[in-house]
Amino acid sequence: MKIFKAQGLLAVIILSAAIVGCGVQGKPESNLGSTAAPTASPAPEPTPVLNTKEAIIYLTDAELNETVEQPVELTFETEADLVKAAIAELQKDAGENALSLWKPIEVKTVELADGLVTIDIHLPDEARLGAPGEMFVIETLKKTLFQFDFVKSIELLVDGAEIETLMGHVELEHPMNKE
Repeated sequence: MKIFKAQGLLAVIILSAAIVGCGVQGKPESNLGSTAAPTASPAPEPTPVLNTKEAIIYLTDAELNETVEQPVELTFETEADLVKAAIAELQKDAGENALSLWKPIEVKTVELADGLVTIDIHLPDEARLGAPGEMFVIETLKKTLFQFDFVKSIELLVDGAEIETLMGHVELEHPMNKE
């Protein structure tokens, strides 16, 4: 009978140790000397603040006689985004009476630094125009971007290079400065 009691007592001790051990596993350990960084939940990305601005996009009439004003509302986060949004709108036609000469032009990059807008473009053959068209391409760009106070000058590059004329007719200034 004593062996039976001893075995029973031993079983109770082992079972108690197992239960106590399981209870310790659920508690966090305090390792003061540990070098592991505490796990933190990732911080949510800040929501960008979007602004809107009423602006005028300058296009031309179908006969290339005059510029046509097209009012738009631009959405942007930074001044650089505002310039990019204006150029994107400059590439859209606005109906029968307003033609975008910028539509076939590929805008590769647009950068803004210290009041200088640098635009790198590629001119496919269908974007090349005669002297009046070339003059309006430059004029509509200048009128569109120079309406923003922070734009002081525009550097227009073709395939990364400064060129003398955009399409062979009108001399380009490097950079074109606000008057």
